[in-house]
Amino acid sequence: MLILLYGEDTFRSRQKLNQIIEQYKTKHKTGLNLVCFRENSLDFDKVKQTIESVSMFDEKKLLIIENILKNKSFSEEFSKYITKSKLKNNDDVIVVLHQEGKLTSPSYKNKASMVEEFKLLKGIELINWLKKEATKNIINISPIAISKLVAYVGDDLWQLSNELNKLGSYKAGQIIDEQDIDLLVRAKLDTNIFKTIDALARRDKRSAFKFLHQHLEQGENEIYLLTMFTYQLRTLIKLKDLMERGTSYYDLAKKAGLHPFVVQKSSDQLRNFSLDQLKKIYRRLLEIDLGIKKGRWDGPTALDLLIGEI
Repeated sequence: MLILLYGEDTFRSRQKLNQIIEQYKTKHKTGLNLVCFRENSLDFDKVKQTIESVSMFDEKKLLIIENILKNKSFSEEFSKYITKSKLKNNDDVIVVLHQEGKLTSPSYKNKASMVEEFKLLKGIELINWLKKEATKNIINISPIAISKLVAYVGDDLWQLSNELNKLGSYKAGQIIDEQDIDLLVRAKLDTNIFKTIDALARRDKRSAFKFLHQHLEQGENEIYLLTMFTYQLRTLIKLKDLMERGTSYYDLAKKAGLHPFVVQKSSDQLRNFSLDQLKKIYRRLLEIDLGIKKGRWDGPTALDLLIGEI
């Protein structure tokens, strides 16, 4: 049997690989027929010998081959071997090809018994994944904190998982809130969200429409986009209010409880909106969010209308 796991989301592909290994170990306690080959030590003769040798204790074999496409000569030779040996239909040997990143050659996809691609999660899928991870690890985190953590980190599940566990250890059973994110998480904000809001701040509706539809074409959910826009509007309102109360630029991050990077990225937008304008847009975002969730509007149309109104 030949299993192919690949994709840019290496966190989930690695999880799947580990799951296969653990299931194998549960059934075959000795583990003597489990062999892993890394990309920097791929030797065709050794792999072929491992596949064809007699199995100890009459157990199935499990071979893991990492990043086969990084070794061109091995990959070409092994691809021919799969066809000749009919490995795909061999139930006594399980070969798992774990390829990080995009699949540059379709040959293995066509020859595998089972194929699973792990694309980078986007939008609401990313938020839902983080919610499940928090539940699985018994970590209490508020919905606003989840949105902020996703906004700070993006689609890197390795970092998201590390940050979530770090926050969970820090709070020790208490609810993680947005202030904890600002305190402990290094921001890597979604630049495209900022580009869209920057365009709105300049009253450049053409660019705002363009950036918005780029988000939608990339598969990002309307509710996720609204969540990110709402988060940024709340941030702008908080900062604008402090500025109108006489807070200096250098004290904004501290008084707002925000990361300095967030203040820096938001500064241009603040100059182009009054506090009343920001509050009006924020209220409209909440109305649109409710309208979409209740089925009164479809997401893309509602977002287009919002941009048209600003």
